[in-house]
Amino acid sequence: MIRAFAALLLCAPLLATADTAAPDAIAGFWRTEGGEAIVEIRNAGAQYRGRLVWLRQPHYPEGDPRGIGGQPVTDRHNPDPARRDRPLIGLPLLTGLIYHVDDRGKAHWRSGRVYDTENGKHYDCNVWLADADHLKLRGYLGIELLGRTTTWERVDEPEGLDRKEVDS
Repeated sequence: MIRAFAALLLCAPLLATADTAAPDAIAGFWRTEGGEAIVEIRNAGAQYRGRLVWLRQPHYPEGDPRGIGGQPVTDRHNPDPARRDRPLIGLPLLTGLIYHVDDRGKAHWRSGRVYDTENGKHYDCNVWLADADHLKLRGYLGIELLGRTTTWERVDEPEGLDRKEVDS
């Protein structure tokens, strides 16, 4: 009985981390909630970052009242006027995510920043995997309690991905 208990104590740390995701578990392609975009997350040394690589509507529709129909969708909500003409495809959306395992053995990536193209603002963010194919991203202002969580779904690399456009 004592041996069994001692063996259990020795194995407890291994059991606690058995479901811990590996650091690169978030690397890959993720479709955002609503399916309008795909973000590629990559290991960038000690941090993880994500770039927008696909949009359902990558160009403004023909007949756009601003006269920009057919042109690539741009970062038009950016607070810096000099950046409003840059295309959204290839834009860094996630930066500074650092892999961390908490006291319960759960992996998450914290201390990141996420850029919201809808309003041109940056938010603090943390990321974790709900399962191998679903990523949770919590964006917030200052404290996590004042935030919103979104779910992204893992997908294959989009067909026809222009690597040159994304990596520039």
